[in-house]
Amino acid sequence: MAQFEKAKVLMSGRSQAVRIPAEYRFTSNEVYIRRDPKNGNLILSQAPGSLREIFAAFDRLGIPEDFLSPEERAQEAPQERGEDFLTMPKRPV
Repeated sequence: MAQFEKAKVLMSGRSQAVRIPAEYRFTSNEVYIRRDPKNGNLILSQAPGSLREIFAAFDRLGIPEDFLSPEERAQEAPQERGEDFLTMPKRPV
């Protein structure tokens, strides 16, 4: 079973803040927040700071170079469109 530690909850104006112990400190300025629908736990996840960090995370996953090759996707060739395609009026939403 996972070991739990306590963190102090503080009021900051009309908002709450949580004092996170040093061993759980985030390295980014923002975090993602969500609530687990099964147990109601609040979950904080570190948000990537830049596209460079996102791509570096993908590199660490070790995705093979041939992952989702054109043959595996079996995609058809792109549709041929006339020049008037770019000037066509958009349909109302």
